[in-house]
Amino acid sequence: MTQSSWGRRALQHARILTESTPGRGSATRHEAQAAVYVHTQLQRMGYEVQQQPFIGLRSIWFFLAMVFGFASLGHIGGPFLAYSLGAWSAWGVRAALFGFAFYLMWRKFTFRRFPLRASLPQGPSQNVIAVAPARETARRKVVVSAHLDSHRAVIWFANDTLTRLYGLLSPVAVYGLLLAPAFYALALLSGLSAFSWAGAALGVLHFLGWFTGVTADLGRYSPGANDNASSVGVLLTLAERLRAEPLPDTEVWLVFTGCEETGGDGMTAFLRDNEDALREALFLDLEMCGIGDEIAYISAEGVVRARKIVPDLAARLEERGARPLSLAHLGAFTEMGAVWEQGLRGACLLSKPAGGHLIPEWHRLTDTADKLQPEALQRMHAFVWDLL
Repeated sequence: MTQSSWGRRALQHARILTESTPGRGSATRHEAQAAVYVHTQLQRMGYEVQQQPFIGLRSIWFFLAMVFGFASLGHIGGPFLAYSLGAWSAWGVRAALFGFAFYLMWRKFTFRRFPLRASLPQGPSQNVIAVAPARETARRKVVVSAHLDSHRAVIWFANDTLTRLYGLLSPVAVYGLLLAPAFYALALLSGLSAFSWAGAALGVLHFLGWFTGVTADLGRYSPGANDNASSVGVLLTLAERLRAEPLPDTEVWLVFTGCEETGGDGMTAFLRDNEDALREALFLDLEMCGIGDEIAYISAEGVVRARKIVPDLAARLEERGARPLSLAHLGAFTEMGAVWEQGLRGACLLSKPAGGHLIPEWHRLTDTADKLQPEALQRMHAFVWDLL
């Protein structure tokens, strides 16, 4: 196959996934159908394919509704609790609600088990895994991943203005879980109403977070062409090329994950079962590879605390022309966050328009296959192949 044809091949895979399994929600039938497609393609290439089942969350938004529901109770219940318990006892109850809400957020977005998970909608999901062996003795391992599922097309992602607003308000909402009890305590200590009003302003934001959480799943799933059928297509072309051109001394794990959009459950399950074997491996996560004329890497990310790429790997990526992009404290995450939380080395790669800071078609109903660019897919294929 010629060099330029890998992009067209990746586009073909992405188009089939988008059009035959539209709206691949986490732990849904369409996500499972996408896994079957990938499994079949890998088998046809001659791989021994492993399917790793796990139970994943169906929605990240129900989790957020739970978190901001506790926070809203803390805001709304203050006057009623003060009447029956007294001002400071009421503050203690409210602080406990805010503290528990932040604890849930911390556990979830540092990719750990969290209380009350069993109360949220869950379902069977799966990772599809294949290993491309080295041509000779394997001296190093690389894991290349792409997620199969797509996100709900929530109103916050409907256009660039709302997406920017979401990025601005997200850290205020998250860290407001800690600021709110501090404001209410200062109001009691000082008697100044300004602190009560500041807490109330956070209450409005937390109510908005709760309302978004309980209504988000009434909407449709994004078709998920760029996010993330494009990356699945690129990874399938890399798998095909590795069969024809195995690397001399590098073993490559090809991992197609489920339930990324609900908090990285697929990658967490994969690491749980394979971390010991891959402790020294390099991880490359592919996200939204299909639109743009520039390759970027995530330099930092984290909803509650920022994790950063290791400097030497960042330097290697920049030597090859990739540009840094930070997602830290913007209400966004990738599966690389789960990798970094385990102390492993890796990078998340994506495509975007040069000079832009927004990722094209992120979680939108307009994320359809006709928007994908074979040149962008080819560029990502070539970039990852060069790294390998």
